[in-house]
Amino acid sequence: MCHLFPPPILNPILTFVVCILIAVPASQGDGDVDEQYKSCDGSQSCGNLQYIRYPFWGNNIRPQYCGRQGFELQCHDNDYATILIGHQSFRVLEINNTHPIMRIVIADYLGRECLESFRKSSISHRLFSYTEKVRNLSLFYDCSGDFSSQLGKNNYSCTSEAGVVPRSFYTIDNYDDSRLHNLSNSCSRVIKVPIQPTRPNIDYLEEGKLIEALNQGFEVRYVADDMRCSTCTSHHPRGICGSNQSSDEFSCLYPPRHGMHLRPSISVLSLQIF
Repeated sequence: MCHLFPPPILNPILTFVVCILIAVPASQGDGDVDEQYKSCDGSQSCGNLQYIRYPFWGNNIRPQYCGRQGFELQCHDNDYATILIGHQSFRVLEINNTHPIMRIVIADYLGRECLESFRKSSISHRLFSYTEKVRNLSLFYDCSGDFSSQLGKNNYSCTSEAGVVPRSFYTIDNYDDSRLHNLSNSCSRVIKVPIQPTRPNIDYLEEGKLIEALNQGFEVRYVADDMRCSTCTSHHPRGICGSNQSSDEFSCLYPPRHGMHLRPSISVLSLQIF
């Protein structure tokens, strides 16, 4: 019996093995990265605080992997945002995305007339530090004697929580007349708080509007892997700075390509030529 096509083993067959590089859909892990990029792309807002970006995040603002630990914001009724630095809560008034600087005010000061019950307020943190513009404002409470002739507009009157009006005054360290500091021995309590002596703030102080001056806040500089973030965004036009979801290590996020990441895969195709 004659076979029209003899068994391949009997025929000289020239076989070419061609390796073709094809694109396969992204794995589940890559899909998570895609979702992470989409969640962090763009900026969010909270009240008057606009363009909230890396390294800031918050449960009701943007996911944690869009920022870094230590930069969590709490958005209150989409009205204002606060941040916890050490054990002190601050209201965030402004974030400068060009320079790593933010303007904040101690949250407990807002709505208060007297601050005699507060402790000394200062920032000592590895991620935040005062800018060069910030000074200490010293508040002297419950002072004895008549200071009106010596202090003039530095006199400060307020009604405490107990309904008492303490005799008080204030000075800006390294700014006001140093002779005012000699009066502190006649006062029962001295509190130091940060203030930024801008022209408007000086005007407030000269008008006796101490709380209005403090409510303007002060600037702090924050540290958040600026070099690696700059490298990330400069090497890719749409690169986004973020962090690893489990370790908080810095992570550079890239956009998905045509809706999915393309991962190289090798497929072997055998072509038989008779």
